[in-house]
Amino acid sequence: MTLLCWTRAIAYAQRPYSHVSWTPVSPIATLVRTYATKKACANCGTPNATASLQCNKCDTLQPLPPSVDYYDVLGIPWESVPHQGWQVDQSALKAQWRRTMALSHPDRLVHKPDNEQEIGAHQSAILNKAYETLRQPLPRVLYLLERQGIEGIPEGTSMADPSLLMEVMELQEALADAEDEAAVEQVNEANQEHMQDVLTQLDEAFAHTPLDTQRVQALAMQLRYWTNIAKAIREWQPGKRPELQH
Repeated sequence: MTLLCWTRAIAYAQRPYSHVSWTPVSPIATLVRTYATKKACANCGTPNATASLQCNKCDTLQPLPPSVDYYDVLGIPWESVPHQGWQVDQSALKAQWRRTMALSHPDRLVHKPDNEQEIGAHQSAILNKAYETLRQPLPRVLYLLERQGIEGIPEGTSMADPSLLMEVMELQEALADAEDEAAVEQVNEANQEHMQDVLTQLDEAFAHTPLDTQRVQALAMQLRYWTNIAKAIREWQPGKRPELQH
């Protein structure tokens, strides 16, 4: 890149009120989007990054756009997470979630204006959604595909592998026929093996650049089946037929 191009790129990234919207597909794209997109504090007018929870000058809580990046808002840079954002450190994620949630805690805002309390409630909802999305494998893989502008599991898509589909159906039937906790535990052990196998394959898929999104979509579909069975296992009750989602 020429010196002129670099100069223009830096000047663009430093603009205080640029409204740029795109899906990052690389660490550089994430870095540019995080720092190039700004919002002005309604209280003092200071420019802040879109994912900022409070003004860096007056500490007033800042409204978050619905499309705010979940990694950014939780203070976990996407480019710092191994395997293209897939291998999230769960202890670090929980610590960051607690830290960010403390900023909008109702006790902290009890003497603040009504509009700032509303912003705090909205922040809490987004932070909780971000945390749950990055905490769980299925929502996380779907979100990572979404960040690249790709629909996670297209509507109406079904599992293409007939042998895997048969295994899913067999586990579903075994759970439906289970009469005691011992039988349910057998189903659970088999299901956990399937889930771990898919998670291992996802680790391998996200380790490669560029990402094979078709493979990840296929694995996400498998994971959805095993996740739904796991949910049915948790909700199992004697004498009650489990509700199995597809």
